[in-house]
Amino acid sequence: QVFGSARSETYDRVLVQEFARGTEYAVDVVCRDGERKAVALWRYDKRPVNGAPFVYHATRLVPACGVDDPDGVGRAVCEYAFEALDALGVRWGLSHVEVIAGPGPDGTVRTRLVEVNCRQHNADFVPLTNAVVGYNALDVVVDAHLGELGGDGGWDDVPTLPSTRAHGAIVHLVSHVEGRITDINYDVLAEMEGLPSVVDMHVYPQFMEVGNEVERTVDIRTDSGWIHLLNSDGDEFEGDYERIVELQRRMFDVEGGEGDD
Repeated sequence: QVFGSARSETYDRVLVQEFARGTEYAVDVVCRDGERKAVALWRYDKRPVNGAPFVYHATRLVPACGVDDPDGVGRAVCEYAFEALDALGVRWGLSHVEVIAGPGPDGTVRTRLVEVNCRQHNADFVPLTNAVVGYNALDVVVDAHLGELGGDGGWDDVPTLPSTRAHGAIVHLVSHVEGRITDINYDVLAEMEGLPSVVDMHVYPQFMEVGNEVERTVDIRTDSGWIHLLNSDGDEFEGDYERIVELQRRMFDVEGGEGDD
């Protein structure tokens, strides 16, 4: 019987897939007639919470070249994403490629493909990438299709691998409670919004009304909202992020309920 299946059928064939250990990354790649440019590299912070093993807490912009990528992980992830697109014959457009990277033999980086999505990153990433990287995937893909091939500026000015000039992240608001909302802790939300690194914040409207139901967050579909963080000071950025992780445990009160990790 298949593990976790609600049905009672048995099967005589099983597809087994390697468990990929490491850190998950996402690469936003723009292609122009086979030439590829990684326009943003994101590192996922997934943590065990609410009984689920891998819950999004943040999606961080990280560099893929230069002194800020001393171990070469960013470069290795981007180059592996390029190879995946080559293998699939993708020559034009915007792709969002997810890769897990971990230590390999002799100090190398071991990369494993999660998926290739021939679409944009499913988030409002433009303000953050403009501030952190200096450009964004949507502008670059437009230039790739409509700009003059081989001309000066535009596409030719975009480097193959991204660097960063500030710290930026999309933070996922994780609910630690489940049930009917009896109170919204506006003081907690106000403290979050007032942190120096917070440049934008959105709690989904259905969770801003007493009497509505809220679920514990176990995947991206059960997030309670999001926050954009941006700061040139790395220490302040990290402190604000960890404070948000602490505060989000107290965003809502629910009927007869306590949080359960």
